[in-house]
Order: sequence, then structure tokens, then C-alpha cells
Amino acid sequence: MYKKWFVIVVVLFAVFAMGITGCAKKHVRHLASDVCLVTPEKTTKEQVLTYLGQPDEQYEMTDGGETWIYYDVKKTALHNTPYIGDKIGDKKYEKVTVTFVGDIVQTSVYRLLTEEEFQEGEPAK
Repeated sequence: MYKKWFVIVVVLFAVFAMGITGCAKKHVRHLASDVCLVTPEKTTKEQVLTYLGQPDEQYEMTDGGETWIYYDVKKTALHNTPYIGDKIGDKKYEKVTVTFVGDIVQTSVYRLLTEEEFQEGEPAK
């Protein structure tokens, strides 16, 4: 009888521990694929929020429009190596800029930037 209760308690604890660790995961963004769901002159703000989530930055434009900007950092596996990762690893920055006129998307632009481009601002086209 004691073994049966012990096994039940251990199994419940294991399930509880797995549930907690699963909830602690960081939200992962997939900007490159999610931005493909945004169609200029058709997609609404509500749909953009569904596809991409809350923007990292928002700006009101002088012409009455609005700009939403999304960022994400992509690190190579080597970048997470303790002590030396910053020296041998690589980081790329994803940036999505969505502009609205009223409630409808006017443009959506995806950019993949190097660390230098991100620190300096976007390069001239």
C-alpha cells in the first residue's frame, strides 16, 4: 500500500514539475514567416496583433497613419557557449515595420540586419 501511494505522489510531482517548466518558456517569435500573413491594403490592425503580437515600438505619423515595429534577435548555437559565446557566436536582428492608414496595413517590410547594421541604424538603400 505504501509503494502505491509513493508512486502516485512521485508521478503527480513529475507531472506538476513538467507543467511548471513548460509554462516558463520564453515566447518565440517567427517574424520572417508571420509577416507573410500580412497583406497590404487588406490586413487590419487586429489581424496584425493576432499574427505578430504587440509591437515593440509604435509611432504616430504626421499624416495620421501609424507605424509598428517588431524586433527579434537570432543567435547561433555557438553564441550560447559559456564564456566564449560572445566572441565566436553570431547574432542577426530581424526587424519588421508595418505602416497603417486608418485600420488597414499600407506596407509591411521585413529586414534581416547584422549586429553592425542594427547598432548603426538601417543602411542606406
